[in-house]
Amino acid sequence: MESVIINNPNDIQAFQVNVYKQAIKALLKGMQLNRGYTSTNCRAFVSRLTGSKYPAGKKGLQIALADLEDLTA
Repeated sequence: MESVIINNPNDIQAFQVNVYKQAIKALLKGMQLNRGYTSTNCRAFVSRLTGSKYPAGKKGLQIALADLEDLTA
């Protein structure tokens, strides 16, 4: 399999958005990708993109995921 190098800022952000979407989906199922993708970190990432603050818990994660999906649609 050939490696792909991403060095365009827009491509990097698109990759990050996809990873955070998967992390939020895992958190909603009660799993965690790794220690870096906590609920707080995921909500903070989405907040930086949208400018909105998200409440703690699953409800905040669901809202953040919906906003991320709206951004990529």
